Amino acid sequence: MTVTAKQLGRYEILDELGRGAMGVVYKARDPIIDRVVALKTIDFALTGAAAASFEQRFFQEARAAGRLNHPNIVTIYDAGQADGVAYIAMEFLDGTSLRQLLDEHPPLGIARAVEMAGQVVRGLAYAHEQGVIHRDIKPANIIVLRNRRPKITDFGIARLSEADGRSGERAGSPKYMAPEQIRADATIDGRADLFSLGAVLYEMLTGRAPFTGETVHEIMEQVLAADPPRPGAVNAHVPPELDALVMRMLAKRSGDRFPSARSVFRELRRIEERLEERTTREAADEAEVVPAVAPTSSDGDKTLVLAAAPAPPRRALRLTRRTVALVAAGLVLAGLALIPLRLQFSDANARRTEVAVAPQPVVVDAVPAPAPAQPEPLPAIEPPPEPVKVAPPPPPKRVAAPRPPAKPPAQKPAPAVAPPAQVAAAPPPKPAAPPAPQPGKLLLNVTPRGDVYIDGKHAGTAPPLSIIELPPGRHKVEIRNSTQLPYLGYITLQAGASHSVQHTFVE
Repeated sequence: MTVTAKQLGRYEILDELGRGAMGVVYKARDPIIDRVVALKTIDFALTGAAAASFEQRFFQEARAAGRLNHPNIVTIYDAGQADGVAYIAMEFLDGTSLRQLLDEHPPLGIARAVEMAGQVVRGLAYAHEQGVIHRDIKPANIIVLRNRRPKITDFGIARLSEADGRSGERAGSPKYMAPEQIRADATIDGRADLFSLGAVLYEMLTGRAPFTGETVHEIMEQVLAADPPRPGAVNAHVPPELDALVMRMLAKRSGDRFPSARSVFRELRRIEERLEERTTREAADEAEVVPAVAPTSSDGDKTLVLAAAPAPPRRALRLTRRTVALVAAGLVLAGLALIPLRLQFSDANARRTEVAVAPQPVVVDAVPAPAPAQPEPLPAIEPPPEPVKVAPPPPPKRVAAPRPPAKPPAQKPAPAVAPPAQVAAAPPPKPAAPPAPQPGKLLLNVTPRGDVYIDGKHAGTAPPLSIIELPPGRHKVEIRNSTQLPYLGYITLQAGASHSVQHTFVE
């Protein structure tokens, strides 16, 4: 039934949000507390005893759904009847249905699908423990808020339709209904919701529903008798452990599925942790490849150190290269310092050789020094009247003439080269150690209180714990409360930056 007036009961109709098999959803305002709500009308054309019976069941289911108070379940504010129209006033959600997300961006990423399924099954676990079965889990009944948190809507609506004897289309969507729902078994428990969530998770991973057909009858036949291909056969990125979980949730017999929603939640958490570890390991392997490239600069050993690379092997490698460089530099400088000594030693050997061979006349002729001194004795000899080419006789008394008086002074500069040998012994200055990275801050706001674990280690109880300093990088944050489901999240802290985590445990 469509509401044509601008008022339904005390609620002011603002806009129409959507239409479904059960009725119309309006955006409305509660004038008493000035709150915007989503007003869902229930369309049943009933009269007499049937109307009275429906009214009783309607308020019974509304009271059951209204007891649910969980971050992943829409909050019910009010239920009633006005002008022959039954309605439920619930929390107005600013987000997008999972159906729209899958239509626009199929499939979702593996990590995103696991995270969303984990939050939905956590809400189902809470509802089942309160004795409430949803019976119509499908992408259209899961709203994803702007902060990426999914919320389940329409609790109890399918049960009202089934009790009224409506068709399977109104009792649930055939693509996601459990076999026992199609068979209309007398007893249906929370494991029917697990089958439906398994079909939703299958579609998030592969981009298509596990059961399809041209008609509703063909779809129901597949749900009852056919097994869909494994998600990993459709999407090769799906890991084997996630394959096994989805196929167990889609088991035909309820006894072959997981015994409870909480057991599915625990298994999804383990898979999420494995995916996180695998992603971290792959990132570390990719970072390890970078330092393997040889440095192109020639001004020393410059090794790129990455946070993901193991420190001890790289540190040992740098020490070895520095040691080799220092030894090589010392050997070069020592060799340079020995050059003057070798020259001095060579000069001394040359002098000893000249003195030893000086008495030999042949050696005197071979020395080039006496040549310019020969013209001096020529004026003492009477020149012949005609030029005669006569070889001058060797002067025997000039044996001492080859002794150069200027040689000893030339040896004095040799000691001046010795000091560089002392410079080579001085070690080069050590490079200054890089400054330690500034830690980041994790800001906690926990209500009422919970035990905080960082990377698996207990960090304290919040409150009073409100600020934790952590080194830069990725950290796993877990907040546990003995009576409620824990909070699990992953944060990435930058140096000097802060990250806020706020969580409220539902009483």
